[in-house]
Amino acid sequence: MNKNRIAIVTGANKGLGYAVVKSLCKKFRGIVYLTSRDEKRGIEACKGLEKLGLKPVYHQLDITNETSIEKFRNHIQDKQIEVIINNAGILFQKDAPEPQLFQVEQTVLVNFFSLINFCEAMLPYITYDGKIVNISSSSGHLCRIPSEDLRKKFSSENLTLKELKSLINGYVEAVKRNEDLKEVWGESPYVVSKVGVNAYTFLLQRNLFSKGVKVNCIHPGYVISDMTRGSGNVTPEDAAEVVVKLALEPQDTGLYIWSNGKPVPWDGPDPRQYIDGKQIN
Repeated sequence: MNKNRIAIVTGANKGLGYAVVKSLCKKFRGIVYLTSRDEKRGIEACKGLEKLGLKPVYHQLDITNETSIEKFRNHIQDKQIEVIINNAGILFQKDAPEPQLFQVEQTVLVNFFSLINFCEAMLPYITYDGKIVNISSSSGHLCRIPSEDLRKKFSSENLTLKELKSLINGYVEAVKRNEDLKEVWGESPYVVSKVGVNAYTFLLQRNLFSKGVKVNCIHPGYVISDMTRGSGNVTPEDAAEVVVKLALEPQDTGLYIWSNGKPVPWDGPDPRQYIDGKQIN
């Protein structure tokens, strides 16, 4: 084991993140960091894995908090990051009581802006052959955005990070103005946040290509978790195997991987139909 080479998993005290850490501990030749916003739950998660003979390292990390990111950065700055798996995220259910604007702001803050802030802070420490995996969703497919103009902007190979952030901020501002967004952005802030994550994935891949860093995103499937209130058709363990394979043995870079482990065109037909066999209204 190389103690200077590390893998980092965010939001890893339960569910998919926990299962990813468990798998990485068995397969990655280095230190695996289990991180979580809640320190008590994160330490308990590590103890659970230690009982299985595994040796994750815990560090508190709230990706929405700049001070927390800075503390983590200082902690790992003398190490080499080989793998980053950006897993932390939130989802408001359709019957959530919180006001729409609150749901929108929190969803894009955690799933999009905070993911980017953390990832960008880690980039100086990633190795030449490093791998970044962003946990996305079927909701991140570009077809989920109704507006053709927006789809073109998101998929432009000339899109900059500043422009991407401006697009997402524009969505939030439109919600504040109480605009009718059904035929423009759609009705789901989760979709917008995950489309943003995918756009960031491909933007980052272009920026890091010359450095040999592979950047990909993945829809892990409808994973059984607290976030889905226990519903789903994929166990965290099964989903984790696809995620970890992408992290340790990526086929290429700039890929959007479906839950079956196969790459799909981000700007192509909806894979929920031709892969999952789902009827889309």
